[in-house]
Amino acid sequence: MSTDGTREMLFRLKSQFSDLVVIDNPGKIVPRAMNLGIQFAKGEYIVRADARCIHPKSYLCDLVELSEKTGADNVGGVLVPEFGNTYTQKAVALAYKSRIAMGGALRDRGDFIGETDTVYGGCFKRKRLLEVGLYDETMVRNQDDELSFRLREKGGKIIQDGRIKIQYYPRTSFWHLFKQFMQYGYWKVSVIKKHPQQASLRHFLPAVLVLSFMTLGLLIPSTLYGLYGFLVFSGSYFVAVGLFSFQSAYKRSWRLLPGLIYAIFLIHISLEWVLSFVR
Repeated sequence: MSTDGTREMLFRLKSQFSDLVVIDNPGKIVPRAMNLGIQFAKGEYIVRADARCIHPKSYLCDLVELSEKTGADNVGGVLVPEFGNTYTQKAVALAYKSRIAMGGALRDRGDFIGETDTVYGGCFKRKRLLEVGLYDETMVRNQDDELSFRLREKGGKIIQDGRIKIQYYPRTSFWHLFKQFMQYGYWKVSVIKKHPQQASLRHFLPAVLVLSFMTLGLLIPSTLYGLYGFLVFSGSYFVAVGLFSFQSAYKRSWRLLPGLIYAIFLIHISLEWVLSFVR
């Protein structure tokens, strides 16, 4: 139900490929779209592919082969951030590749093949998805994490193959990046509330960071120790971000350094704010 020209593009493609089916999604959210597609589908395998990515030509064959070889409930490749054409996209892509921004979640893992918590997109057997209850439609974001957890909870495996590389194009503005990670943080809280056993230390580090900033900031008017603590804590944070950013910019381009630092800060502050105070 998009109004950005997507439907018109799909119907043009439909005139070329008669087996292409366009399904209306009045809910206008991803998990509802996925469930409609899964219910309509007739094949043995379901593969999720997002529009912001470019997939290798052998993508479907590679995933089905991996699924049959491993017997896993969900298999996938790795997202490789592309630098795009604009300064912002290049800075954000470099931030995605930095371990201090996201723990290196979006990094090229070489030829790694093995179990993981979740994977991009995913290739599932349709029968298995119907058994576990499809996607949770209350999860506007992070629905793939929640589904992967249920699959693992029921004894399934999630397998990632680093040789299957998907090109991912980041947001083209810093404001859109901030909104994107605000949503990720908001819905991560929902996933953890539904499955508390999924939570790990890394999920709470953003909250610890932002609460430390606020606590020390509130102490500044009443004691010098609050000021010293705030300066040391904030200084340590920005030195760490600066050092990691320096290393990344050195390998790619010094021109990207200001945008890289800003992108990392936005990723952190959006996740930190939501994880600390939402719900």
